[in-house]
Amino acid sequence: MTIFLSQSGDPLKFEGRHSMFVPTPSIPPGAFQGLIILSGVAIIDFAGNNPGDWRRDRVILDLDVDFGQAIHLAPYRPPPGLQFVGFSIAQSVPFATVNARLARLLPQHAVHPNDGTAVDRFFSGPGGAMIQIDVAVRNIDSVIHRLGYHLSLYGTLVASPVVEGSTAQADAPAA
Repeated sequence: MTIFLSQSGDPLKFEGRHSMFVPTPSIPPGAFQGLIILSGVAIIDFAGNNPGDWRRDRVILDLDVDFGQAIHLAPYRPPPGLQFVGFSIAQSVPFATVNARLARLLPQHAVHPNDGTAVDRFFSGPGGAMIQIDVAVRNIDSVIHRLGYHLSLYGTLVASPVVEGSTAQADAPAA
């Protein structure tokens, strides 16, 4: 069963969070391009449950809160009558790794421990600042407590006309 963690829904499952917006030269000028970088640690507590074999699953990290904060860090100001409503992603580079693990070495396995943990693969999720991570734990002795993540997103801020009565820019960027 897929493990889904969202910064807006599960804020206590994310630690050491960092976000930044790096402006880049725009072609054509005024295109509001930049690089968004998000990193941190996600607490997943994923334990093995299969004696003598691997338990595999997918973890999806929705980095929506830090993504919105990075957009607000952009040094650009929209033209008069427009507001930034999102970020159109052109390219992405995800990375994930096991940051904390435990080998419980139960008495019956103390002589020949058979534990292991893995991040098998990771890739950007569809629709914004999401990372999909395939994880694995070996035997009933292993636990992955924390995953480290890093996501770089290159793209363009999206502007649209200000709507009457709207005073704030959108926090949920469009991809």
